[in-house]
Amino acid sequence: MKSMYSRILQLIALSALSFGGSLAHAQSTLKTLEGYQPTLLPTEGEALSIYQQLPTTPFKGSSGCFQRAHNWAYQLSSQKNIKSMKVFLFFTERYKREFDYEWMYHVAPLIPVQKTDGSVEEMVFDPTFINTPSWADSSDTTKYDNKPISINEWIKYFIFPNVECPVVENYQDYFDFQERYYCYIMKTPMYTYIPANLEEEKEVRTNWWPGDLQQMKKAYKAGSH
Repeated sequence: MKSMYSRILQLIALSALSFGGSLAHAQSTLKTLEGYQPTLLPTEGEALSIYQQLPTTPFKGSSGCFQRAHNWAYQLSSQKNIKSMKVFLFFTERYKREFDYEWMYHVAPLIPVQKTDGSVEEMVFDPTFINTPSWADSSDTTKYDNKPISINEWIKYFIFPNVECPVVENYQDYFDFQERYYCYIMKTPMYTYIPANLEEEKEVRTNWWPGDLQQMKKAYKAGSH
């Protein structure tokens, strides 16, 4: 099972290189998933069950997506021994300017799931937002399933459909090419807390940082932990 997923990761990496090769920064940059092996969930049913156990009610309304994503990733690791990834959706200055958009990024856990046909797909676990896309009418909530979804489907919840968001391996490519695309995707180990970890640090994180966990807890409502 692990060897099969390793091969799939290689194919994904090759695809990302061909897709975003022209974006590669001149300086040596961090390979965010190099050597990192997330847990492969064996069935879609198990993925849905795990997804439905992720808490949404303990968080303050003002909590940040980075705090919720870290909470879910830490819970999956500490309670279920699941090594997840994080997926960052970065919005460029071009997108924010043309659509009067304020967010710099959104982030959620990402876990590979084996599907019924035997293929493996990386699925986003984002129970706070996977309900109705930001561009859809609120009366359309019945059209959208609250479950793990693919990265391409997840993107649609925040950006108008059919917008191209290249996958890049380092923060510098997002930073340097703000006018080329509306958005970029980065996948990282579960230990990444905020974009500054990708922008300023020299090595990919390989463990939980106590300071991040303390910051994460500030998102909780009083008495919920």
